[in-house]
Amino acid sequence: MGETQLYFWKPTIKRHQEELTIVLDYYNKTKDYFSNIEEESKEYGNKLFREYPGGEDTDIDSIAEWAQEESVEMYLSLLTMKSNHLLMTISLLYHTWEQQLIRFTINELSHDLTFIKKVLEFKEVQTIFKLHGINIPDTISWTKIRELKFLTNTIKHGDGDSADKLRKIRPDFFRSDLSGDSFDTLELHGAVLLNGQTLRVTEKDIEDYVVAVTSFWDEMPERAYCDVNTLLRETEK
Repeated sequence: MGETQLYFWKPTIKRHQEELTIVLDYYNKTKDYFSNIEEESKEYGNKLFREYPGGEDTDIDSIAEWAQEESVEMYLSLLTMKSNHLLMTISLLYHTWEQQLIRFTINELSHDLTFIKKVLEFKEVQTIFKLHGINIPDTISWTKIRELKFLTNTIKHGDGDSADKLRKIRPDFFRSDLSGDSFDTLELHGAVLLNGQTLRVTEKDIEDYVVAVTSFWDEMPERAYCDVNTLLRETEK
């Protein structure tokens, strides 16, 4: 029946890399919305205090304390939004890369086969690549992409198997040193997206992840082949 081919055409690779870079570009364009959250929170509290409809019997000290507490709550809310902005962008980056692989694989196989599947699981993509002589975990970029995958799953699911794997390779994501005591921030706060201090991820991390997913495409050969019968037999298991 011949061979199937994965053709890593240079313009296609370049387009994939540009899509991944755009994720970081849009993060950088929008992060300024959270650049002054301390000042915004203070102004929010001051506004509440100034506009409180008090009278002669109003306890000014109590109102000032209440406004201060509201200011702190506002700051924590904005801090969570700021953290989520970074984490959700990181999640978007991983899913963009994974969907690129899935679309690429389906498109390439459709040239040689009547390919029924419109969607593939990432594990299936890995199998198809391996049958074509490309073992994704053997790529240089995979170490960082694997970390990105664990982080994305942790962002979505919280504490679990992926979080345990991530702790082993990036314990700094989960450690906080307050008053000399170090504790696991995910165990303390629980769900990732409900608290801005659950994961200690930085902008340097997303920059590193962008380098990894774009470099992945550079590691691909120009063409990779697989016997059709072998492909059909192995993918139907």
